[in-house]
Amino acid sequence: MVKKPAQIHGVLAVDKPAGWTSRDVVNKAGRWLGEREVGHAGTLDPDATGVLLLTIGEGGKLVRWLQDAKKTYVTVITLGQATQTDDAAGPVTAQAPVPTTLDPLQIQAILDSWRGELLQVPPQVSALQTDGQRDHERVRRGEVIERPGRPVWLEHARLIEVNAPDLTLEVTCGAGFYIRSLARDLGVALGTLGHVKTLRRTSGGGYPIAQCHALADLLLQTEPARFVEPLLDAAARVLTKVTVEYETALHLKQGKLPVIAQHLVDGDCLVVFGDLPIAVCRAETTEQGSKLQVVRGFAWPLPELEGEAPPLGD
Repeated sequence: MVKKPAQIHGVLAVDKPAGWTSRDVVNKAGRWLGEREVGHAGTLDPDATGVLLLTIGEGGKLVRWLQDAKKTYVTVITLGQATQTDDAAGPVTAQAPVPTTLDPLQIQAILDSWRGELLQVPPQVSALQTDGQRDHERVRRGEVIERPGRPVWLEHARLIEVNAPDLTLEVTCGAGFYIRSLARDLGVALGTLGHVKTLRRTSGGGYPIAQCHALADLLLQTEPARFVEPLLDAAARVLTKVTVEYETALHLKQGKLPVIAQHLVDGDCLVVFGDLPIAVCRAETTEQGSKLQVVRGFAWPLPELEGEAPPLGD
């Protein structure tokens, strides 16, 4: 059976409801869209809500950059209890008294001391893998997972409210950062224990929550394509756009390494010809300009003659 090519290419920004896995949302949205090439850019735990970016068709080639973009969360942390999962979904494994006085200035000072790059130990229950087996599967078999700290990035964590035993925080962080680990570590730093009570992602991949669609509302709509942001616009949220001439675009399609006169910042960029995305390229400074090397190319062809590019999906 020949796989039908995707007709829609881009990103669908969903406000994920609680109780759904990220895969549940992908499957439901794929059936609603009538597309098989649907994925997501960054898992949310089942009980978490908020920004979940679904990639459709060629939009799947943007996953790396959408995931690597910073994310913001609002979380409520409950002190006094540790759980197996470091959130409210897991059984309580230990309890400790909550300090009678929770000083907001002390809490904020602890959070500020963690800003920047730090080593963070992932939760026992996670989607990380060892020898092809996910940690959460091993924990369910009774194994104890011991992982070393991993470098992650915390831009800031701001204390919003103290309502003992709960603390409300806003956290902006990089890829791979676990809010559940932050809750666990903050509890210990305050002389007690802690776990995530609620978690909501309020921005990610360049999308604020205000621009996301409630899943229940989406599923009532009869024109799915109009809710998908086109690939060009979605990519421009996380990548610098570089417009090139026809010859350069053709060279990139042919696997060559063209040098353009523009002196770009070294790193990844979105290369376009007219309104047609050509590839995500890595720019490298040379004396003549910037050398472009394709990291991920997009599948549609260039028009045969210079001029208006054909619509995406044709």
